[in-house]
Amino acid sequence: MIKTITLPKSLQVALAVFISFSFICVGCATAPAGNAKDIGPSVADNARKESYVNGIIYQLSAEVKGLQMQAYKLARIRLEDRLQEQAQGKYSKPLAIVTDLDETILSDTMYLADAVQRPESWDNGPFDKYYYAGLSSVACKAIPGAVDFFNYASSKGIEIFYITNRDPDKGELTVKQLQYLGFPNADKDHIQVKLQDGSSNKTQRRNNVLKDHDVIMYLGDNIGDFTGDFKTDLGPVKRTELALQAPYTDFWGDKWIVFPNATYGNYVSAVWYGDKKADAAKRVEYIKQLFDSVKFTNTEKFGTWYKE
Repeated sequence: MIKTITLPKSLQVALAVFISFSFICVGCATAPAGNAKDIGPSVADNARKESYVNGIIYQLSAEVKGLQMQAYKLARIRLEDRLQEQAQGKYSKPLAIVTDLDETILSDTMYLADAVQRPESWDNGPFDKYYYAGLSSVACKAIPGAVDFFNYASSKGIEIFYITNRDPDKGELTVKQLQYLGFPNADKDHIQVKLQDGSSNKTQRRNNVLKDHDVIMYLGDNIGDFTGDFKTDLGPVKRTELALQAPYTDFWGDKWIVFPNATYGNYVSAVWYGDKKADAAKRVEYIKQLFDSVKFTNTEKFGTWYKE
């Protein structure tokens, strides 16, 4: 049975930040299609692409850079804890860190900034020729703190494994990109792209690492980078409740280091319970249900604690 626990204030604040930028993305990534004239002056040529603009701006903000550097400083602290445990004989296998790539160790916001301004239709993927062209551009940069952290970990004997949902034929590009950016263990033995079956579930690939290593830390911008337990068909409320329960509350900020991403992620499709057949109108209905469940004017659910 899962036990509900009370969170430390610092963790409550961190989760609040995570949920807040998740809601930003849900609202941005699900606007009904339309023409730019429907929404007034705009960056993109239609409302669907325009819906991503705020999320892109957020990813480019000083606030996100601060969160990213904060995450890597925390990862360094946790790494030192694990190294101390290793010296005390806790681990029996070689130590490893498993990390996602995009919006975890490098930014793909330069692609999104281009995608919303192109004349072609675009709706948060799938990865296309423009995306992979963007990865080979010097505009695609490492996230602040990433290169230093992973090279430090490598210098301490930690192997780094990169697990990404890039297409199966993009392994060589990924190796060369990580080498260019200066990441350690940038070779085919340490990089796993998406499997041939097209599944984005990373469980099997994580297990490949666990066969011969004790994984001391996972880094990612999506819960799927850490576990397959938060399935989208649970819906947004149950997934969020699950994140606030043991054993997961022990992982956040310790073994699991989460990075902000307000442009894409499983948390978006979870709003409509992973229903791939849900059209724009149905998705709006699901979003309204979610918002109605938390808005303060829902007096059937929420009272007031103060009255003048």
